[in-house]
Amino acid sequence: MHSRRITAAVLALATAAALGACSDDDDNPVATGTDNTTVRFFNALPGTVSIDVAENGTVDTGNSNIAFGSASSCTRVNNANPGLSIRQAGSTTNLPGFTPSLTANSTVTYLVSGTTAAPVFTPFDDAFTAPSAGNGAIRIINATTSATTGTGSWDIYVNPGTTLGTPAATALGRNAASSYLTVPAGQANTIRLTNAGQTATVQNITVPSMTTGTVQTIVITDAAAGSTSLRTFTLPACT
Repeated sequence: MHSRRITAAVLALATAAALGACSDDDDNPVATGTDNTTVRFFNALPGTVSIDVAENGTVDTGNSNIAFGSASSCTRVNNANPGLSIRQAGSTTNLPGFTPSLTANSTVTYLVSGTTAAPVFTPFDDAFTAPSAGNGAIRIINATTSATTGTGSWDIYVNPGTTLGTPAATALGRNAASSYLTVPAGQANTIRLTNAGQTATVQNITVPSMTTGTVQTIVITDAAAGSTSLRTFTLPACT
C-alpha cells in the first residue's frame, strides 16, 4: 500500500510538470495563456544603429544587437502589461516614445524608424487570411524616408505585363503597409513599384518562390550609400 501511494504521488508530480511545460508561454510564439500577444520589432533606424528589445529589463536571446534591416524574435507578452522597452544595443537607457497599446490574442510587427533621439514606433497588425490553394501572399511596408527621391507614395503591381492594368495596392505612403497581396505559389514573382498615379517603374522586386498557403512581409528601405536601388528585407510570418 505504501509503495502504491509513492507511485501515485510520483505520477501526480509528473503530470503537473507536463501540464506546466505545455502552458509555458515562452515555448512557442503563438499567443496563448497569460502571455496573450506576439510582438516583433524591425530595425529601420538609419546608419549602423543596432537595437536591443528588453522585456522587464532583460534582453533575451534573439532580441539583442538587432542590426539595421533585421528583426527581433517573435516574443509573447501580456497585452495589458508587456514590460517592453527598446534600447540602443548595449545600453540600459530606453529609447523615448515607446508606449505600446496591444490587443489580446494579436500578432504585431513594430517598425522602428526615425532616429535614436526621436524614434518612431509604427505597429502593423499581422493578422491575415490564409491564401487560397496554389497561392501565397505578401505585404509591403514602405520604410523609406525623405532621403529617397519621389513622392514617397507607391502604387504596387503584381507580375505586371506590357500593359500595367490595375494596381494591386495604391498610394502606399511612408511608414505604412499594404494589405496582403495574393501571388502564385511555386514560382518567382515580380512586384513593381511606381510613384502613386504614375506608370514609370520605380523598382521591380523579385519575390522568390513561396510555398502555397504561406505569407511574407517585405520591408523596403532607402538605398544604401552609393546605390540607387531600394533595399528589401523579407520577414516570414510569426508562427
